[in-house]
Amino acid sequence: MNATAEVFRELGFDPAKVKQPEAAVIYALARTCGLALRRLSAAYRRFGLSAPAFNLLLLLERGLNREGCSQREAGNRLVVSASDMSGLVDRLERRGLVRRQDGRDRRSYRLQLTPKGSALVAEVWPHHAEVIGEMTATLTARDRDVLLGALGRLRQVIER
Repeated sequence: MNATAEVFRELGFDPAKVKQPEAAVIYALARTCGLALRRLSAAYRRFGLSAPAFNLLLLLERGLNREGCSQREAGNRLVVSASDMSGLVDRLERRGLVRRQDGRDRRSYRLQLTPKGSALVAEVWPHHAEVIGEMTATLTARDRDVLLGALGRLRQVIER
């Protein structure tokens, strides 16, 4: 059975009745993302974190801009809506994991990781890395490069 037919069978569709076989790529991607998120979320939940919360902490800990980033920039990078981002930052701020610093003007501020947030990233990281390692164990370096290249091209089309 070819990969396209296999995807549709996993979803409960009869591959012979599928009118748009290229949709298998999107279905497989969505299903894989959902399953990966479920596995990662289980690891984060032990520390009282959601996947978006850990990803924000990680972005602030290991991101390119060591002075922090704006809430909008973080939301764009993590693909989190503005309203969800506000609630997320409020919760993390209440826990003492992030702080809002004044930005260039009164309407903007930068998110910064607190020492407590940095310590939590260090505590969660080994669990995160273990799950990532388990999920990608069967992929060779070449597999990863090919997959990342294809996903990058797909993302460019989607972002247009």
